[in-house]
Amino acid sequence: MSYEISISCQKFEILNDGVTYSYFLGALDAKLLKEVSCAPSFEYATPNQQIASEVLVPPTKHWQRPLKHEKVSAIAARFDKPGEIMPNPVLLAVNPSSEIYVGEELNGQNSKTGLWTIRIPVPPSEQNEKPLWIIDGQHRLMGLAETTLSVSPLPFVLLYSDQNAYLPSSLAKIFAQVTTEATALNQIHQAWMQFVFNLGDYAESTAAYRAMKTTALLCSMQSYENKPNAFYDKIGFNPELDPMSILPNGFSFDAKYLQDLLKEKYFKNQGGEHYLSEEQVAGQLVLAIHALKGSVRREVERSAFFGDGIRQQKYFRDGFIAGVCSYLLANGEANDWSRVLDNLNFPETNWDVSGWVSSTSGSAGTISKNLAFACFEDIFRNGLPDGVNDLCEYLMGKNSFLRIEYQILDDSDRPIKGSNSFLQVDLSGGIEKVSKDIPANARHIKITSPCINAGRVSISLKEKPFDDGYSFSAFRKGRDFSRNELKVLKDKIVLNIKVDFYGDVTIRKELTLNVRD
Repeated sequence: MSYEISISCQKFEILNDGVTYSYFLGALDAKLLKEVSCAPSFEYATPNQQIASEVLVPPTKHWQRPLKHEKVSAIAARFDKPGEIMPNPVLLAVNPSSEIYVGEELNGQNSKTGLWTIRIPVPPSEQNEKPLWIIDGQHRLMGLAETTLSVSPLPFVLLYSDQNAYLPSSLAKIFAQVTTEATALNQIHQAWMQFVFNLGDYAESTAAYRAMKTTALLCSMQSYENKPNAFYDKIGFNPELDPMSILPNGFSFDAKYLQDLLKEKYFKNQGGEHYLSEEQVAGQLVLAIHALKGSVRREVERSAFFGDGIRQQKYFRDGFIAGVCSYLLANGEANDWSRVLDNLNFPETNWDVSGWVSSTSGSAGTISKNLAFACFEDIFRNGLPDGVNDLCEYLMGKNSFLRIEYQILDDSDRPIKGSNSFLQVDLSGGIEKVSKDIPANARHIKITSPCINAGRVSISLKEKPFDDGYSFSAFRKGRDFSRNELKVLKDKIVLNIKVDFYGDVTIRKELTLNVRD
């Protein structure tokens, strides 16, 4: 038999931008409030794919963080003592799929009382939806409901409008703003909650929105074009669960990280000339990863993509996703991802990089990340460069060089128009000392590093290694040498060059520029 709770509350109204937002102040025994209230939260063990599936069909009913039972027990123990009271109200709202009943304002002897009777139906069982949502204070409410000595009423603020002023998106925004948890909302949770309710950067059709939708699709679809989806249930949408790797290892992403990656590498360009829907982008990623697993056949457990321990390379995995996005921007959907990878020599590449990668942490990590993105995106867009057999060769510096531009100066040290000439210093290879000749009056010298597979460049004068006037920064802008300076250098500019590559690999060269008449 169903029944209802009846309570008298004081009513207030807020007029904002032509909309009236009403709310009620009251107090009720926490044990009774628990019967009609619940937080729209996911559980600690809620599968990632379940959250992702709900995210795709807004408004999701489980957008709050899980209840911490140890915190509930601590509150119950604290307030189940003499002299302990809880004056801090909880914030409630009406569940959009339920109803409560508000009567007329109560009359006093000579005037209105300012009190209104609210009737709240009690669901017949715990399996039924409860009519009130707890927006803030679920631990207080549930903790006080477990006390045995305390009978003090728990104050509450109830958001209710018979004009439907409180949309689910409004309640989610209020939750994010007023939550009193000591720790901030987890960024994964916050990202998909904002997506669900189109908050912040997640207005519909924005790059962030489309990237998160693609991420949710990747986590929730079991297959695409009859190919199993390796990402199914493995992308971290539940921040209480660790993201899982696709088999055998690797490609472990949380929803926020993958969304940011897809936003930066694909959706900020909104598909370029080849517009693809979120479903198509997700599908292409499924097919590309499926092809990658088929292409990496040599010692898979030792490979940079699927290995573990020191052999795994996070930036290879991230770079592969960036490379797929680069391909989609340049070409649209691939007819056959296995053929794409064959053309890039993936099956013949030795993906065990533990023999040459020293480190990808600290400053070497930043360099490695940038180089991996640049090189993967380049080869997926343009193919392997001439003379480069595979991506690992490319990342080790194959075909990298420094470009030296010099210009003739006249007797007044002014550049002569059209007198530019260029030299190239190859960085890869075993030759440690390189010598180049330039004319004596070619005293404007500029050195640049135009190769995307070369990282940080350091240059110093051999005789004066700490003189900033001979640094790469100085040469990159273009540097004029006076005749007297060249005389002091004995008409030889001897430079020590150091270039960083992926994995803390460094190439050093001694470059001598012979200034000849």
